[in-house]
Amino acid sequence: MSKDTTKKFKKKWIIIPIVIFIIIAIACVLTQKFGKTEPTGYPVTAGKAEQTTLKEVVSIKGNVEGSEKAEIQSTQTAEVKAIYVHEGDKVAKGQLLALLDSGTLNEEYAKAKITAAEAKRKYDDAKLLYEQGALPQNDYLEAKATYESAVLSLDTYDFDKVNITSPISGTVTRVNVTVGSNANNTTDNKSMFVIEDLQHLQLKVKISEYDISKIKEGQQVSITADVLGNETASGVVSKIAPSGESKDSTGSTTTGEKVVPVDININNNDGKLIAGVSAKAEILINKKENALSVPVDAIFEDVNEGADYVFIIKNNKLKKIKVQTGIEGDFNTEIITDKIKAGDKVVLSPTYELKNGMEVTISDPNAM
Repeated sequence: MSKDTTKKFKKKWIIIPIVIFIIIAIACVLTQKFGKTEPTGYPVTAGKAEQTTLKEVVSIKGNVEGSEKAEIQSTQTAEVKAIYVHEGDKVAKGQLLALLDSGTLNEEYAKAKITAAEAKRKYDDAKLLYEQGALPQNDYLEAKATYESAVLSLDTYDFDKVNITSPISGTVTRVNVTVGSNANNTTDNKSMFVIEDLQHLQLKVKISEYDISKIKEGQQVSITADVLGNETASGVVSKIAPSGESKDSTGSTTTGEKVVPVDININNNDGKLIAGVSAKAEILINKKENALSVPVDAIFEDVNEGADYVFIIKNNKLKKIKVQTGIEGDFNTEIITDKIKAGDKVVLSPTYELKNGMEVTISDPNAM
């Protein structure tokens, strides 16, 4: 073998291993890039079962008012001669608030007395003539009715009505009349005076007919309001109206949701909550600590079987478990079963496409 041939042979054996190495390297890169095994299971989103404290509440907004409230009006067309109270004053039951001019009332009463006297004279004459057979019965009965009506009219004149008094003890929260104005011609046709018991505040709310069966007297209430800032007040359900009413403020009787008025007594010892503001009540219906729960949207309501289920994920496969539900909180629902433990992965928003034993892939495991 010549020297040239020997050199060519050696070069060939050097090049061949290099080419093989390059081919193997390219194959490895392509395998890493294209050879990954993609998940083959049905894609689902998942959450976790957990032990937590659950609260079931009914949330509703309402207005804060005094526990007792009196809106005082007068039917007298008389001038207001004097006002003895101002807004913010505390008054006792029966205390004089204002005095009306009795002059006009005296004049009207005097005219009514004259009318009654004239009616009596005519009645007496008619009675005499009727007894003598000189007057038809209808004329006699008409004169009698006119006289009786005049007497009743006199009885309506109550001179105590010129003294406007408070029917309850409390605080004057509104004065809608001024001296010299007419008693029944108030500002915006409102009551002359509004008296409220501000020592005992109430939150007036209206509960939907769909929730009212959950409400009971004595239930604890947490109250928030803008005037309280980040603080809360406590209260208790004190009264549930015996009947419902239309949710529509116009009083429409058209079909629609009905509501039931409910009163909540407020514990306002610090005096931070005031009447006339709106507030939000959270009425505690039920509470349970250390309850086994899953996200609300993990409950699968199977209408075909009339039962509730939860799908748990074990080794990327589904297991359909029948559960009983308990307290429903804002985000989690209590489940009653011995086949699910805290920490188990559960399918969120399950559908009828999911089957027991189905292989699945969690779409976003980092979101759990």
